[in-house]
Amino acid sequence: MMNVNWFKNQDNVVYANTEEFVDNFAKETGISNLKEKIEEFRKAPNEEGVTVIGRKRTSIKLLVPNLTFHEKIEMGENVWVYMGENYESYCLY
Repeated sequence: MMNVNWFKNQDNVVYANTEEFVDNFAKETGISNLKEKIEEFRKAPNEEGVTVIGRKRTSIKLLVPNLTFHEKIEMGENVWVYMGENYESYCLY
């Protein structure tokens, strides 16, 4: 279960420009249509977020923390990429 306090901890967050981030990350995860998935989710976000599965046994969750946790956090109105608490989360702006 995701915990809002984990997302508030700056040690767990990388702030990334979507344009600079997406191409390389898409290659690393094997999610060829990642940019489109992010844009689709940005246009119609939901509380649960959306899981995107890549070819390299990778799955990520796209979420908007302010919607998911019903609490405002720093930059929480943006789309974030979450891969579990063992990895950094990416806040896309």
